[in-house]
Amino acid sequence: MKTFARTMLAIVGGYVGTSAIIAALAGIAVAAGGMERSEAATLTSMLGFVIYLAVIIWSFADPALLRVALGLGAVSGLSYAVVLLLARAPV
Repeated sequence: MKTFARTMLAIVGGYVGTSAIIAALAGIAVAAGGMERSEAATLTSMLGFVIYLAVIIWSFADPALLRVALGLGAVSGLSYAVVLLLARAPV
């Protein structure tokens, strides 16, 4: 059962966390970095593959499943908060 939970956390949690991170990074690249939106989307999409792979490796390498779940939740929450703050900021 632990293996199934770890696998689902890696796949689903990794996807949610990665999407939150790349959305925040794209917003930061446009707002603070002055990048075009298309370039920021392309750059963060490519970074998303590396981030997703790192999250999957981390979820299986760390012996504490709760630490992985809390870490993914915290990173996802912070990233979505950044996205919401950037959405309210004037362009």
